Parts: sequence; C-alpha cells; structure tokens
Amino acid sequence: FKQKTAYEISLGLVGSEMCIRDRCNRNPDDDDDNDLTTPLSLSLILSLKGGLEMVTLKSGTSTAEVYLFGGVVTSFTKSGRDVLYVRPDAIFDKSKPISGGVPHCWPQFGPGEIQVHGFARNVDWTLVSSGEDTMTMKLTPNEYTKAMWDKEFEVVETVSIKDDALTCELAVTNKGSEPFTFTGSFHTYFAADIDAVQVKGLEGCESFDRLKEESGKVSAPITCKGPIDSLYKNAPAQIDLDVGGGNSVKITGAGWKDAVVWTPWTDMEACYKEFVCVENASCAEPVTVAPGATDSYTHLRAHETEADIVCRLLLEKKKG
Repeated sequence: FKQKTAYEISLGLVGSEMCIRDRCNRNPDDDDDNDLTTPLSLSLILSLKGGLEMVTLKSGTSTAEVYLFGGVVTSFTKSGRDVLYVRPDAIFDKSKPISGGVPHCWPQFGPGEIQVHGFARNVDWTLVSSGEDTMTMKLTPNEYTKAMWDKEFEVVETVSIKDDALTCELAVTNKGSEPFTFTGSFHTYFAADIDAVQVKGLEGCESFDRLKEESGKVSAPITCKGPIDSLYKNAPAQIDLDVGGGNSVKITGAGWKDAVVWTPWTDMEACYKEFVCVENASCAEPVTVAPGATDSYTHLRAHETEADIVCRLLLEKKKG
C-alpha cells in the first residue's frame, strides 16, 4: 500500500501477512527503508500522536503499546490499570525521546563521551515481527549513530505479554571484529503515588548517590522524601516495588548487574508525585561485548502480584 496521511491508515491484521512498503516519516525513495522481502504478521496501528508507528499487544486482560521510535513500551495495562507512566510533557514527533514507559539508555547510561543516555531512545527501530502478544524489533547503525559511536552492532528487543507479565528481552550482538563496551538500562517509569513508594530488595547493596556524589550501603526499603538519583551495585534478580493503593510490581531481571532509582521531585512539579523510575541497569562498570564467544543471561519470571515486569538482557558475542 502507499502511505497516506498519518491518520488515514489503521491496521489491525493479527494473523495476516503483508509487507510494509512505506513507513511513516521515511523517504519512499530510500531503498534502505524499504525492505519488501520479509512478510510480517502484524498487530499494528499508526498512533494519533504524531503519526508514529505503534504496535499493540494483548493477552488476557493485559495490553501493551510499543512505539518503534525509540523502541519504547509506553503502556502496560493489567486489569484496567496502567503499570507504566508517560509524563505529561512527552512529545510524539521525533524531536526528542518519548518521556515515559520503558525507554532505552544505550549504549551509554547518563553523561559521557556521547549524548546523555545514548541514542537508542531517539532513533527509529525496525519492526522484525509481531503477533497478538509478542513483537520483535531491532536497531542497527546508521549515519546518525555512526557519527557518535562507530561500532558495528545489532540490538534486538522482544517485547511480550506472557502469563499477564510484561517481558522485555534485549540482545546485543557485536557485528564487528573488535570488542566494544557499553553501559545501559531499561529506564522504566512506573505509575505510583510517590508518597507511598517503597523499593524493596536492595538491602545490603552498595549505593552511589549521583546527586550528592556519596557512596553508601542500603539498610532499609527505599522511600522517596526528596529527589533521588542513585545507583545500586550488584542488584538482586528481583526487586519489589510498592506503588500505593495496595498495588505492587515485581521487577525481575538477569544480565543486568545494577539497579537505578530516580525521582526528579519538584524539578518536575507537574508530575513528580505520579511516578518513580526503577531501572534494570548495567552502569557501574561497562559491559564488554567481544567477538568469538556467546554469553547468555537467563531470567527469573516473577510470581503472582498485582503486576509483573520481567527484563532480560542477552549479550551475544559474534563468533568469528
């Protein structure tokens, strides 16, 4: 089909196969953006927010929304409650990353040699496949990424809803002949009553307060009484998050070495009381992805709770 205006196309083709010839906001004359060889099983609509491509997933009473711009999950609704949070200042026009949901910090967490939090959250990902309850997308180098980070890579993320839990699995493949390193996180925004937030499971972890530049050790559940931007080293596989109203989230992950908790507090006066960020991360020390070997990291699926978020990181090192 030929591209119409952003609001004229609405696809709901679960189980149907088709090829997408013209994607929104891409040049139809650019051969790199028009792969007609791979049929996709799609559950795809075009969002009314800026006409960005969005994949919708559904399983039982749970639904999720995933934008290809930034490869970001913006909604995970379970039994009518959205577990995730999108800030009111979020913009859906590609002028900046989408502020909320489960955005990527990759290949750099925080400030450093390239732009803050890297580039994965503000470039288009390519849809690989999509079904009713699962989708896969990938990110590969382009001129924009190469200008700041000249590595040969492929990042593949699979987002799925299984047993009413949201699962995000990330695979980082070194496509080059030399090792490279990265830091990163799933910078997850959880809908929460900030006064009721308790982050449990990090007791005993070494911490680093990025605001005060002070090291410490966690001795009790983390509560939010002011701004927090802290790193917790060697985090456990499971973190429990109380979000208020009797609701809680079990966050499980493997491969990620650390965790991060962030609340901007009154720096975001309009919305800080409505969310907290609890992140699966590897940022205390860089992760090395070397050619010639493959490392796989398994994940622990969360048990019963009001909502589950399962994050998994796979590091795949290209065999020579």
